[in-house]
Amino acid sequence: MNVRHVKKGLRASLRNNGQAYGFSVSITAAMALLNSRTDVTGAAPVVYFALASAAAFSLLEAVASHGFRTPLDEEPRATTALGISLSLASVGTSTCLAWLVADTVGGVPAWPLTGFLVATAYPLAAGVELAVAERAREKSGQESEKQQEGGPGGGEGRDG
Repeated sequence: MNVRHVKKGLRASLRNNGQAYGFSVSITAAMALLNSRTDVTGAAPVVYFALASAAAFSLLEAVASHGFRTPLDEEPRATTALGISLSLASVGTSTCLAWLVADTVGGVPAWPLTGFLVATAYPLAAGVELAVAERAREKSGQESEKQQEGGPGGGEGRDG
C-alpha cells in the first residue's frame, strides 16, 4: 500500500462524508441531550424526533431545489474542503440549539421540536460555512473548477 494512495483515499473520504459526518454528530448529540435533559421515556418521542427531522430536511430540499424542479449544484472541491473544515460552527450551533430546547421546552414537545430545529439549523449553518469558504477561495484568486476545466460559464481553462 502506497502512502500517496492512502492520502488520496483519505481526501476522497473526507470530501464525500464531511457534511454527513457533521450532521450525524449534531443529530446524535441532540438526541443524547434530549435523553439526558428531559424526563421522557418510550418510543413515541424518538419517532416524533425522527419524523420531524426528516420533515425539516425535506422542506429545505424543496426550497433549495425550487420545488424539486432544479437539481442542486455541487460546490468546487476546494470550497467543500474548506467548508468542511469549518464544521465546528455548524455542529456547535445545532448542538447548542438542541441543548437550549431540551432545557427550556422539555418534555415530549422538545423531541420533535429539537429534531426539526437541528435538521434545519445544521444544513443552514453548513451552507454559511460553504459560502464563507467560497468567498475565501474567490479572494485568494483561485479559479473555479468549472473555469479550470473549461466547463459551462467557465470560458477557457488554464491550458486553453
